[in-house]
Amino acid sequence: MKSQAQIDLVKAITEIAAAIPFARRVQLYEFALFLESHPLPAEEAIEAIAADEAQWEAQFAATDDDKLAELIASVEAEIKEGKTTPMFNEHGEFSERK
Repeated sequence: MKSQAQIDLVKAITEIAAAIPFARRVQLYEFALFLESHPLPAEEAIEAIAADEAQWEAQFAATDDDKLAELIASVEAEIKEGKTTPMFNEHGEFSERK
């Protein structure tokens, strides 16, 4: 059984769909199909992602700025010297390193 909140939401979406041009209704329908085929992750997955993000933030905040600047400078020097290989070719496709 649907709650009143669910019923009200369906009604609001229906009213929006009725008020917009047909082409936008088609887009709304296609987006709804997309959402239907891509369900939200389970609550545990959301919590794991949030914990992972917090860990990355803490690690980044603890990074020594001088060491990071030194690393950036060494990477930029390698690029200037031609010691690197592009990740993507001229068509935007991923290039396997050989």
